[in-house]
Amino acid sequence: MKKLLHLLILFTLMSGTALGQMHSPTTYLDILKGLSGKLKLELSYSPDLVALNENTTTQFSANADSCITELEKTANLRITQTDTHLIVASKAPAYIRLQGKVVDAKTGELLPYANILIGKAGAGTITNTEGAFDFKIQGRFAGSLIRFSFLGYKSQQLFIPYASDSSIVVKMIPKPYLLSDVYVLPNGTAAVDIVKRAVKNIKRNYARTTTQMEAFYRNTNYRDTIASQIIEAALLIQDRGINTQPSTTRIQVEELRKSNSYLVPQSKKEKLAFALMDKMFGGHRNILYRAYANSVRYYRMSWWYKPLTDYETFKYEFAGFEWLDSVKVYKIKFIYDKLQPDGKRASENKNSEDGGYIYVSSKDWGVLKMERWWKVLNDRFLTNMVIKDNYIWRTETGYPKISGKYYLKYKTGFATPNGTSAVYENPDAPKKERKIKERQWAEYVLLVTKVITDKKEMDKIRYREKLARDEHTYEAKYPYHPTFWETYNILKENPVQEKFIKEMEWEKSLDIQFKENSSNYANN
Repeated sequence: MKKLLHLLILFTLMSGTALGQMHSPTTYLDILKGLSGKLKLELSYSPDLVALNENTTTQFSANADSCITELEKTANLRITQTDTHLIVASKAPAYIRLQGKVVDAKTGELLPYANILIGKAGAGTITNTEGAFDFKIQGRFAGSLIRFSFLGYKSQQLFIPYASDSSIVVKMIPKPYLLSDVYVLPNGTAAVDIVKRAVKNIKRNYARTTTQMEAFYRNTNYRDTIASQIIEAALLIQDRGINTQPSTTRIQVEELRKSNSYLVPQSKKEKLAFALMDKMFGGHRNILYRAYANSVRYYRMSWWYKPLTDYETFKYEFAGFEWLDSVKVYKIKFIYDKLQPDGKRASENKNSEDGGYIYVSSKDWGVLKMERWWKVLNDRFLTNMVIKDNYIWRTETGYPKISGKYYLKYKTGFATPNGTSAVYENPDAPKKERKIKERQWAEYVLLVTKVITDKKEMDKIRYREKLARDEHTYEAKYPYHPTFWETYNILKENPVQEKFIKEMEWEKSLDIQFKENSSNYANN
């Protein structure tokens, strides 16, 4: 009799397990399989329904109807019974629009280029120059975690809401390094040793095979602070890997539009000088290839400026730590220090500083970010070359880690304007006596919106379709298709500032300008 009682108890426990009555973690899919088996129905569901593969320790009712109600509520599912099937679908909309901004929790300062990673989707993006984001994701990822990270801050994790349209403000808490952290370096380790170790690991950390990238490019020109021209392009970039020559990289222009230019054009002498520079060094007129060129990709191939490998020309200083998630990041300052003909080092020049920062992960020695600048400290002649905030030149490049490898995510900086760099009150006076009336300058941003590593998914760029390196981007004309730009989601994530638009439309709308500067208009 006791044996029979024990068997009955065991049978009851096993029956309950089929409906998920267990304390150890199991997936929603396992529970549904047990439920469909008990109901003698065939289970039907979409294999890409993310929620089904998540673990749960919830104890569901042994009653089938109650279990279905509880599953629908807990996993946000819609479960339907027919005569033959148990059909499982998501309650989430087909697509979820997520928008908002990332800010410093203490100061409210907007954080541009913060990393956003949707783990289950295996995809990510970044905030724009204003610290804002606006993107769509498939509804099947509702309820999944989305991670926000930024150098020097604690990472934040949020659940993707089930609503079709959500707006959030992500407040990042600063995570400063402690003074005691500075002394964790092994004895005898110098800043240059960290750079050397990062270079040693470049082949392991960065793609060595062909990668394709979808990217967005924007170039904005100014006369002092007044908007004077805008160029935007949707690009397809094909890179054959870290070990190949820069000339093997191909760029295809999917779409390009440009406005009128309200800049003062270059003089004949300036045009001749730029033409000579382009002939000697190549690629200076094509602002798209120049935007993609970056220090990590061309770490051994740059002809003269190689802060990652030229240890005789540069000197290095340890500038502290920052944090990315729970990983310490070394911040290394490099300074151009070439030996001059007079026997002095370039760094002894107190009039300007040419250098930057290299951010290196202490975990895998990957280069996460590079900053480079040429800054005027005290020089009247060089002051005439200043573009903005005492900088003659400035760039910033970010390399987040995706699926075990680092890829270019963004590059931003100053660019050569589509005109003369300075407008003088007295242009005919000797150089030392000229007075600047207006400065003309440009800045750009290149955002990689998608990385493709599977060759089956790549849209191969044929030789005749690739962008010519000697094409003058400011002068070239492309077809303008308004419908493409109306549906181009990247523009929603990176809108042009209203002030810029207002200043550009003093004569005619931007849409008319785009049409009049296209090949369609020129041909007609």
